[in-house]
Amino acid sequence: MKANIQRLWEDQRRYFLIAALIFFGGMLIGYMQSAAVEAMVKQLLGQLQEVMDRIRENGGGALATFWAIYTNNVISALMMMAMGLFFGLLPIIGLFANGLMLGFILATASTAGLNPWLVFGAGILPHGIFELSAVFLAAGVGIKLGGLVFRSIGLLFQPSKAERVKNDWYDTLKQFPAAVLLVVVMLLVAGIVESTITPMILKATLGDQLMQVKLLK
Repeated sequence: MKANIQRLWEDQRRYFLIAALIFFGGMLIGYMQSAAVEAMVKQLLGQLQEVMDRIRENGGGALATFWAIYTNNVISALMMMAMGLFFGLLPIIGLFANGLMLGFILATASTAGLNPWLVFGAGILPHGIFELSAVFLAAGVGIKLGGLVFRSIGLLFQPSKAERVKNDWYDTLKQFPAAVLLVVVMLLVAGIVESTITPMILKATLGDQLMQVKLLK
C-alpha cells in the first residue's frame, strides 16, 4: 500500500500542484475582489447553507456535524474525480469556486474587524491540512483525466502517440481505486477534526467574535 501511495503521489504531484494553484488563485481573487464577487459567492454559499440545515435537522452535535460534512465532502470530491472526464472542466470550476468562496469569507471576516490570518489558522487549517489535500488530489486526478481526453482526441492528428496515451490511461485508471481510498480516508480524518477539534480552537481563539461574520442564516 505504501508503495502504491508513493507511486500515486509521483504521478499526481504535478496535477496536485496545479489544483492547489487554481484554488489559491480563486481564494486571492475572492479576498481582493470581495465586493465584485459577492453576488456569485452568495449563490455558492447556498450549498454550505444546506449542510448547516442538515446538521440542525439531525439535532446538531459533533456526530451530526461530522456526518453532514463528511458526506458532502466525499460526494464533491468523487464528483471532481469522475467528472474530470468532461475535459477536466468540473474540477477546475469547483476548485476556483471554492477558493473564491473562502477568500470572500476571509475578506468578510476582515471587514468585521477579525484577523483573516487568525480565522484561517484557527478555522480552516486544523482540518484543512487533510481536507484541502484530499480535494487537491481528487481534483488533480480529474484534471489529469481531462487532459487524457484531450490527448485521446489529439490522436486523430498524431496517431503515432497512441501507445503512450494508451499506457497513460492504463496507469491512471489502475491508480484510480487507490486515489479514491486515499481521498475518502483523508476526508474522514478532516471530518472528525472539523466537527470536534476545529470548533474548540475557534472558541479558544475567537470566542463569540465570529458571530460578527453573518454569512449564513
